[in-house]
Amino acid sequence: MLNNSIGKLLHEAKQRLMERHLDTNAAEILIETRLGLSRSELWQSLDREISEEGQLQFEKDFARYLDGEPAQYILETAPFYGYDFYVDPRVLIPRPETEELVLLAENHLKKQSAQNALDICTGSGIIAITLKKLFPKLPVTASDLSEKALQVAQKNAKALQADVCFKRMNLIDAFLETGEKFDLIIANPPYIAESEKSEMSASVLAHEPSLALFAENEGLAIYQELIHKLPKIVMDNYWIAFEIGYTQGDAVKELFQKSFPQASVIVHKDINQKNRMVSCTNILI
Repeated sequence: MLNNSIGKLLHEAKQRLMERHLDTNAAEILIETRLGLSRSELWQSLDREISEEGQLQFEKDFARYLDGEPAQYILETAPFYGYDFYVDPRVLIPRPETEELVLLAENHLKKQSAQNALDICTGSGIIAITLKKLFPKLPVTASDLSEKALQVAQKNAKALQADVCFKRMNLIDAFLETGEKFDLIIANPPYIAESEKSEMSASVLAHEPSLALFAENEGLAIYQELIHKLPKIVMDNYWIAFEIGYTQGDAVKELFQKSFPQASVIVHKDINQKNRMVSCTNILI
């Protein structure tokens, strides 16, 4: 028998989530997104009758969530820095930590303009597109090895009307050949060690692309290759920032110091006071 109110549907769903020790917030996210409601609008609509079609859609979504599929993939949308991005299993789901990386770049760009920005390992395009939305006059290029990820990034750029140049390559290899250079470089590369799999949620391992998650050499392989090559594609003045795993601060800082001995290299903490970003620059502000 179908329920006749949003409130009753949510109440029963939350009971099932609590029984399974799952996030009770998931039921509200699923239903408010499908109905196009804000959270406050949802709370004001608990007595509202829901259509049979609406309830059947919720039950289908809810079953997928109970089966371990992330809500963002079910809904094909994820919020990031005030924008809604399309996501599916071809790309990682945006994390709050990456918003802090973008904030670091935004604060830098408010003090020092850039001529040409590059986002490496762009995935769904969240960093590149957000920077372009924040600074419309800034030329932004984004690279990724995955053609499938770039398809998602291009879909997001079109939806959000962001003029970003996407290029498929391994890290920065094509730029080494063309000689193209940048004065702002940002990246959230794969940095999880294979040994950390046992600590990760089953949902992430089952649904998110491993190519975007894991790197060899205890998660440092991409940083080692990338930072070694970066001096060849930076302009005379440059600012670089990478997201890192919280145990990798010292190691990534050392890599930067070897490749950029005259630069200032800083390990930045996230809101939880964990090492989460490393910046490297020769610009004095």
